[in-house]
Amino acid sequence: MCFYLTNMLQRKKWENLRADIEMIVRENDISPDDFKALGIHDEWQKIEENIYHTFCRLDHPTSRPVWLWEYFKLDEAYSPVSYPLEMLEQLVDVAEDLWFFVNGDKDKFWFYQGKIKAIRKVIEECSYMDELYIASKKYDWLICINHHDNLIATGNIIPERLRDLTGIEPGKD
Repeated sequence: MCFYLTNMLQRKKWENLRADIEMIVRENDISPDDFKALGIHDEWQKIEENIYHTFCRLDHPTSRPVWLWEYFKLDEAYSPVSYPLEMLEQLVDVAEDLWFFVNGDKDKFWFYQGKIKAIRKVIEECSYMDELYIASKKYDWLICINHHDNLIATGNIIPERLRDLTGIEPGKD
């Protein structure tokens, strides 16, 4: 009975997360050109696998980590900044189309695509996010804001930009 109740509450949380994001998009009149959910025909599973294989050490052939930042395998920069969202537009080209994905109940990601300003607006107004990620559609880099509100960047270019913005020396993050 306890498992059933826990499962129902988690499912409700997921429904609330998706509904909250959709409400934010509607209330802020965010264009689908700037932010939209990926559907089943958008090959989000392929995108997810590409992200795992590009950025993470995988210890099992089919099991995937939920907290990707604990498994990053490329250059990374870490910054425990007070307001990580304020740095996003300094790190990412505002015209670039990006992948945005978020987990709400620790075992599944919801995928979106959009521009950084719209993504930031959704993040700022959503109350259900636990771990969130923003990635280059070319799989060049990935940014994470984890459940500790730490900003973590991995891949090419963005870790160095984060170091430059925060004054963190390589090897000190």
